[in-house]
Amino acid sequence: MNASDWLDLTVLERKKYNYLNETLDLTQQIGSALDHNDQISLKMLLAMRQEPIMYLEELKQTIQARRQDLPPEDQERVQALLSGASPRTQEESTFIQQAATVVRLLQRVMELDRAVNLRLTGSSSIYNKK
Repeated sequence: MNASDWLDLTVLERKKYNYLNETLDLTQQIGSALDHNDQISLKMLLAMRQEPIMYLEELKQTIQARRQDLPPEDQERVQALLSGASPRTQEESTFIQQAATVVRLLQRVMELDRAVNLRLTGSSSIYNKK
């Protein structure tokens, strides 16, 4: 893969990070609105949080399409890096660092979402269903 391909993939991961960061911020604000029993802010924040989540879904499809456009050996290399292979170039290193940052942020968003969802919906939470 050339440097431009790695840059494209890294930029897409950065966009994912930005949308996740926005989602995290809004989720934190939702928790605060719950703390203050502010129903108006809660409804507004829930509606606002939907937008970055929809953009994340669109971005996921864009990333999948971009990876599928790569030659099979490049697809395998991307997957190998995401599975823990060592980077061979600076471009690969930059990509994998950004991807790892996204994974860590996603974990934080999921943990906070779980906590807020359980507070908001109690026993009917999607996290209580198996």
